[in-house]
Parts: sequence; C-alpha cells; structure tokens
Amino acid sequence: MAALTAWNKKDIKTIIESKKFDADYYTTENPEAELSGLDPIVHYVLFGSKENKNPNDNFNTKIYYSLYKNAIENGENPFAHYLRNNENLHFFEKGLLQEYSYNSITLALNRLKNYAFFNAHDYLNMNADVASTTLSPLRHALLYGVGEGREVFSKKSIAHALGVECQKPAHYKISTRSLKKPVPKTIGVFHHSEGNSFIKEISECLNLYLNDSGLNSSVLTEKTKMEDAPDLCIFCAPHEFFFLPGSEPWKKDEIIHNAIMFNTEQPQTLWFTRGIIYILMSAGVMDLCYQNLKSFSDIGLPVFHFDPPVEMEDCVLTPSDRKHPLFRVLPEGAQKNSSPFRPFHERSIDVSFFGNASRKREKFFSRSASFFSDYQTFFYYRKAEGPLPATGMYDILSRLPRYVAENSKISLNIHRDDNCFFEWHRIVKQSMASGSIVVTEECFPHPLYKEGVHFLAETPRHMPNLVEWLIRTEEGQEKAEEIQENIITLLEDDDIFNSKNLDVKNYISAVWSTLK
Repeated sequence: MAALTAWNKKDIKTIIESKKFDADYYTTENPEAELSGLDPIVHYVLFGSKENKNPNDNFNTKIYYSLYKNAIENGENPFAHYLRNNENLHFFEKGLLQEYSYNSITLALNRLKNYAFFNAHDYLNMNADVASTTLSPLRHALLYGVGEGREVFSKKSIAHALGVECQKPAHYKISTRSLKKPVPKTIGVFHHSEGNSFIKEISECLNLYLNDSGLNSSVLTEKTKMEDAPDLCIFCAPHEFFFLPGSEPWKKDEIIHNAIMFNTEQPQTLWFTRGIIYILMSAGVMDLCYQNLKSFSDIGLPVFHFDPPVEMEDCVLTPSDRKHPLFRVLPEGAQKNSSPFRPFHERSIDVSFFGNASRKREKFFSRSASFFSDYQTFFYYRKAEGPLPATGMYDILSRLPRYVAENSKISLNIHRDDNCFFEWHRIVKQSMASGSIVVTEECFPHPLYKEGVHFLAETPRHMPNLVEWLIRTEEGQEKAEEIQENIITLLEDDDIFNSKNLDVKNYISAVWSTLK
C-alpha cells in the first residue's frame, strides 16, 4: 500500500465529497490504475495527476495546473485545488470550438454522450489515430472530429436506432388542446442567401406554417442586421447556414442556445454531422424525419416533426420560366397550363423525376432506360457540385418540379442511397400536392401518409412493372384514381389543417416557456 501524506489524505477526502470523480472513466482511460489494485481516486492523487491524467471527462489536469501552478501548494492535487477554489469555472480543452463557452460545450458533450447515433467504440474504429490522443473519443468527436470532417456516427448505430423506431406504429392524432402558454412576439426563420434553393423553399414553407398558426414570423437570412434579430430564431439547415460566408455574427452562444435548429439532412451524411454541434447546443430541434425525433428527445431536446398542411393550388410560372429551355421541351399539353386536380388520365406526362445524381439512381435509370423510352417522361437528373442557389439560372427549379408534377400521371422517388427516409418535400410537397401518383421505393413509416393509400411503394427492379400497370391497365388506372381521391381528401381536411397549426404553435410556446 502506497504511503499517503497529509496532503494526499486531505485531497482524497475533498475529491470523494465532491462526487465529481468518475471512476469508470478513469479506469477505462487508464487500465493500469485498475491493475494496480489501488482505489482509482488514490491512484489519481498519487500517480495520475502527475502524468496529466484526468479525473473525469470535464476537467483537464494539465490545463488547470499550467494556469494555477503558482497557487497550488507543494504536494496539493490540482483537481482538489480546483474543487476548493474554482469549482464554478471550467477547465478543459475547447479544440476547434474556441468561440463557444464552456457551458455550451459541456451541454453539447452531455447530450452527445447519450445520443443514440454516437458510439465511442465505433468512433475509435473509424478513426484509429484518435487512440493516441489524451482525449476521450466523445470529447475528440465533438471538439475535433466534426470540424475535421471525420466520420462521427457509425452507420451501424444509425441503422440500429432508426430500425427500432421503424418497428413502432406511426399514427397522427388530431390535436384539439392549446397549451395556452406565452409565445414570442417575433420569430425569424433563417436560411442562407447563398444556400440551396430547396432550403429557401423549406424556410418559406415553415414561415407560412407559423403564420397560419397565428404566430408572427418572417423569413430572414444571414444578412439580417443584428439589431433586427427576432425574439426567437429558427435556423433552417444549420449545416449550411453556419458554414457559408456571412453567418459569423449569428455564431454566438446567446443566439444558438436560445434558438431552434431545423435539421433537413439524413444522419448518414457528412452534412448532418457538420450541423450536429449547433443542434446539441440549441433549445430545440425540428426534423423532416419522424424517426429521428426519438434520438433527439432522449437527450433532452424538445422535438417537432416538420409536416405542415400543404395546399393544393395551381403552380404559377413566370413569363421568363416559359422561355426557359426546360419549359420548352415539355409536351404541348403541359405547356398550356397545370392543375393539381387534373384527372390522372388527362395528364400529358406519364412519369417525371427531379433529383441529383447518385450511384444508386444511376443504376436505376441506366437499367430502365429502354423501358421508359416507350413513355412520355420528364427526368431532370444532374450532378450537383454544390448547393443549387435560389437565384440565377437555377431559379426555375423552385417552381418547375411542382408544375411538371401537376402534368404528370406518376412522380418517381428513387432514394439517393440505401437509406429509406420518407422524403417529405419530394413525396408530399412536390408530388402529392400536385395530384400526381407517387411511386417510390420503400420508405420509413409516416404518421399521416400511408403506403397503398396515399402512395405506392415498390423495389427499383419491379418499379417499371408498377408504372406499366398503373398507366396501361384498367385496374391500375382505377387504383391511381383512388389514390388521387385519397390525397385530395387528406390534404383538404380542415380538421387536420387546424390540428397541425395547433401542433406547431404548442411546440413554439413550449420551447419559449423554457427560455423565458
């Protein structure tokens, strides 16, 4: 048994009484401590602190000692000194997050620690060099991994968590009760002015949703002056907003900690990982994917499923749109006008698709090219090198997909990879609200829109067979007309419209009450 000095005994007593020594963390990071046969706290006081070992994941012995070595008595343990004199302060490495406070980083670390998509063992397997650092995998992932573009969430952990959620029934329940809590006087829905046109459209959709619910909301960008900041900020696509030029003034603790983040990315993507820091520091999160909500809720974030009521109304093109090459190649019937209420058999385009290139989509379209050559199709399929801006030569893409869908019998949804997310924008906003029949790969269950009732699902290999059945058989046409009627009935249901507006208002008031 090692001899303990008076200082050692005093320090050990202080550390024990603080209950801030994490024995599991210490022995995991320092296996030799367990092999020594000593109590982990004793090992830390006698040996660990001298080797710059840390007593928990929130205290850095080396940083603290370098700052207070002149104040620490000879033989006194740095962590014990901290507990006696500076317990209200934080002393750990900030890594690439220097601009954020210790409180915000600690909040993010605590949330990431319990986040279903993160697994420390998987992080080390994906980033073997991290094992040589003095940081825990959790801390390295947040402080360095995200900023360095590393793989932070293993596909195995994501698949497991989402797989569990997909096994649960997803049903929408009509809301009738208001929380009757205060709401912010002003709300700003932010998107980046140089970002993707899809994000701009989503932000405008959310803004309309909020105003329809009786809230005072407006669409803002990174160019909004700080003195005009709203009471509550909602940042659409944080992975984009905070990384494009001009957003620096909004990267403040007091803004992020009191804001709602609207995640638009799927968790297997680099973009999702890049935005996770801001989500973990925020007051709440909205998400397009219903199954993502549980993982955020479990770490203490107020969550909301973005699924607003969508109005069925004619898409209006501008005069310049009608001169655009993408419009001039449309069939003659589609160039005249469009309507979401046009019957299935009267639509002049058989099948349409809008999307970016991916290996999976490339395989589908190349294999099915011969089949689709017998049909009137409109496929906009491109390789994107960056976000599609909402202005300039791509401006038409914020309107044309909806217009084409209103003239299409069938709208295809081919997932960009093997993840089967219900792509709300492509399936509901762009296609269902246009009265087009959605033929998609299998999707995650949705609380409101049901397969076989509001859309049809099939494997890519057999999708051409389904298209042929819908368009060229009497039975298929009857099924298409049935789905079209179901869509119209659902989207024009006043009870659902009012319920969803109540949902978003209740969510905003719940988040706002925690901030006030």
